[in-house]
Amino acid sequence: MRPSIVFDPIAAAPAGDPSPCFSVAQRVLETTKKSLPRAALLCCALLAGQTVRADVLDFDDLVMNVSGVLNVPTPYKGFLWGTVGDTDLFAWGDSSYAAANSYGNSYNSPSGENQASNYAGPVLGRLANGNAFDFNGAYFSTFTIYDALQSDSAALLTLEGFNGATLVDSLTVNLAIGYNWVQADFRGITSLRLSGSNSVVQPHQTRWMIDDFTFNATSTGVPEPATLLLALCGLGLIAHRRRAISPG
Repeated sequence: MRPSIVFDPIAAAPAGDPSPCFSVAQRVLETTKKSLPRAALLCCALLAGQTVRADVLDFDDLVMNVSGVLNVPTPYKGFLWGTVGDTDLFAWGDSSYAAANSYGNSYNSPSGENQASNYAGPVLGRLANGNAFDFNGAYFSTFTIYDALQSDSAALLTLEGFNGATLVDSLTVNLAIGYNWVQADFRGITSLRLSGSNSVVQPHQTRWMIDDFTFNATSTGVPEPATLLLALCGLGLIAHRRRAISPG
């Protein structure tokens, strides 16, 4: 790595009485040294304010019916799975998916008591307000009965993030029996498509499980105009302080 070179006008001043030029430079440097840390911290704080708390859809607030399954409402906590009133997901309680007298799987939801699965086929997710969001990741598993793969159990899951009609990012992962965390980090997308596949049936017939879907409701990719303006004002204060200093 090349060493950084910083010009210090004070160190470069000739011995004896400094010239008016060096006096001005000294005052500018001293004022900037005092102002820059405060202004820089202000700007960083404002920009850091764009990092919003992640939301987690764990489906644990959904009350299961007697069979232990339930259509996931759409929108659900501000997120659409499919279209309004026509969901692509349904929730499973551990009382059904992991019960010995039902589906009999040995693995439960990774958190809480509920999880969800697709009906069979791709799932499209987006914010109900149509805004961009960041998809951080989620737990995924293939679909099983008594820990056994079925003809419609997805072996692969493809995650695709779109901004409008433009594909922004994609990721394909292997699905196991039991949940594994998939870190996606898709930034600034307006929709997410999840598609399973295997070598037995058509992709639109495959099934998989999901839990703890984690996202930022406001994309952190680009600062909002108001926040960016405040940050620029902080930097402008530095320039103003420097211009305010005059010789003598």
